[in-house]
Amino acid sequence: MRNGKRLLFEAEAARQFALDRYDIVDTPEEERFDHITMVMKQTLDAPFAGIAFMDGDRLWFKSKAGVTANEIPRDIAFCDFAIARQGVTIIQDALQDERFRENPVVTSSPFLRSYIGVPLMTPDGYNIGTLFAIDIVPRRYDDAKVERIRQLAELVIHELELRQQSEKDRLTGAMSRSGFGLEMQKAMSLHERQGVKSTIVIFDVDLDKTASKRFGHPSGNALLKSIIRPLVRRLRRSDHIGRLGGTQFAVLLTYTVEAQAREASEKMRKEAELADRATYVDVAFCEVTPAMGAWDDWLDQASLKLLAAKGTGRIDTDETPVRRYNMAGGAG
Repeated sequence: MRNGKRLLFEAEAARQFALDRYDIVDTPEEERFDHITMVMKQTLDAPFAGIAFMDGDRLWFKSKAGVTANEIPRDIAFCDFAIARQGVTIIQDALQDERFRENPVVTSSPFLRSYIGVPLMTPDGYNIGTLFAIDIVPRRYDDAKVERIRQLAELVIHELELRQQSEKDRLTGAMSRSGFGLEMQKAMSLHERQGVKSTIVIFDVDLDKTASKRFGHPSGNALLKSIIRPLVRRLRRSDHIGRLGGTQFAVLLTYTVEAQAREASEKMRKEAELADRATYVDVAFCEVTPAMGAWDDWLDQASLKLLAAKGTGRIDTDETPVRRYNMAGGAG
């Protein structure tokens, strides 16, 4: 039972982390999302529709039509059931459904009766919110409309990705994945034209282990901010750091071969030790080669090295040049 609760807690923490990296909660209305909400409302001819994100114990509305509240408690939100599923959630008549018939939004104003919600699933598989519509009368929805709503939900995620790519990561100050990719492509072009070497250092912060060594167990976001922001400030003008997703980051060191990158990483480790004696990261290095066709290939090679180290436990071998750093005690 305890293991089950722990797994649920970890799954929810990961889902919340996936939401947080979009930096969308408590932001102003945006036309791109309001347009999707209106299409949803018109397609279903429903009095209420919206785009909502499950943030901790509240459901927060990024976009809404017919809804007056900015947020509602999670424990009364139909959307809480929708994000726990992979497909569309349809409630034809809440009064006839034992899960919802005692819900205060059903038994009292606004007396909701029917609901359709599609989870907003991130590319890495986390349901961070819903695209939904609600009515005050029982409803059925044909397959064509259900498929249309699925497509609109995919559009919401597409817009979130575009929004994130167009900006730096607000939490850490690192570049977006796409922006970092452009800098990697420039480095590859520089290597092709002039033979200039560049190396990426890809690393993954072990938040669970790091947090367990800190007093007070601060949030994952606070930990990442304390680790990455100082690193951003220490980079040379020619270098770049990007957030690849979740707790994974990469540093592009231009005019740098792998051996120099290792020295730079060791220096970063020592500086981090002075600032924080409880930081654990996995690190891999990958130098640009003529055989690489695009920046994705370069990144994939580094990611595979990182993954191999995590799976096999090998540390800093020629085949898999990876180290697991305890920032207070060197490689290990």
